Amino acid sequence: MSMPSSPDPAKRVVLHVGTPKSGTTFLQRALWRHREVLDAAGVTCAGNRHFEMFHAAIELRGSYAFWGRTAEELEGTWQRLCDGARAYPGTTIMSHELLGAARREQVEQGMAALAGLDVHLVVTARDLGRQVASDWQERVKNGNPVTFEAFCANVGLERQNGFWRNQHLIGIFDRWARDLPPENVHLVVGPPPGAGPDVLWRRFGEAVGFDASAFDPTTEEPTANRTLGAVQVAVLRRVNEVLDGRIQQPAYSRVVKRVFAQSILAGQSSAPAQCPPQLVERLAEIATRQNRRITKRGYQVHGDLAELVPVPGSGPWIDPDAVDPAVESEAAIAAIAELLIERAAPEPEPDPGLVPTARRIGDRLRRRLARLRD
Repeated sequence: MSMPSSPDPAKRVVLHVGTPKSGTTFLQRALWRHREVLDAAGVTCAGNRHFEMFHAAIELRGSYAFWGRTAEELEGTWQRLCDGARAYPGTTIMSHELLGAARREQVEQGMAALAGLDVHLVVTARDLGRQVASDWQERVKNGNPVTFEAFCANVGLERQNGFWRNQHLIGIFDRWARDLPPENVHLVVGPPPGAGPDVLWRRFGEAVGFDASAFDPTTEEPTANRTLGAVQVAVLRRVNEVLDGRIQQPAYSRVVKRVFAQSILAGQSSAPAQCPPQLVERLAEIATRQNRRITKRGYQVHGDLAELVPVPGSGPWIDPDAVDPAVESEAAIAAIAELLIERAAPEPEPDPGLVPTARRIGDRLRRRLARLRD
């Protein structure tokens, strides 16, 4: 029986598999912004366009319907990116937060396509108390009308549901890291509120293997996935209730999430939603237990594990489901006004050089129609 060949250390793949809302979008944008300079240092992002990794994650997860895609249009995307990593003489980063919740058989399929490469797993994580409010908001941004109370009740059960498949670190490691040596498994700890964005960026660079201090990660585009206040999430949740699924993906992401939520509602401000104090205590117990297991397994930790243990927020807790109706109405009316102003903006003038061409095409179409009528 022949022994399997050892991984090629020159062909290194970093699988960054989440968790969602742990700074993944920020890191991905920074990586793509500095792609050319990173390439000179022997580090690249998988694919030629940033959305290819998103498509590959959808294909591996089989979540076509939710994202408004078909299996046919995404077929072979994951394998193509893995083949690109095999051809690249350095480190390829394959990063998407959808991967963390992959089922075991999906993980096996994904890892099989990377056979023979030096695979490292990177998981970014924040304290679970902050993740609760962020995860709820992201679900609302993607069309879910769930109330904060119902969402938190589901989280408190600590069972196999959407939140825990994405956020339970031991579960993610059990699925993705079971065939990797501990030195190839990295946990990047998201810093607490108030830390500069360079902290997460430097920790991530340390895990991947490049000097992140040589790159500025802070020039993020204004259309990034910005956090909404509790009032604005309440408005969006009510909109989702009224829409009742009438705008499907990917149109929902393009129109409702990016334009209405991330451009218009994000321009307003209100206090953010916070995890209920009772749930914070429960999550602190879970995080402490997970930290002990991570230490025992010998994974590579970048940052302080203590920062993953949630602490109660300052000041009295405010129920995000009990927003003052008058304040909510004021925010909704202001958002509608901004949407109308944007809609009323004049269309850009056509390029004069294109007008004759357009006229010729129109003339040809009219002549063809005339011949058909004859």
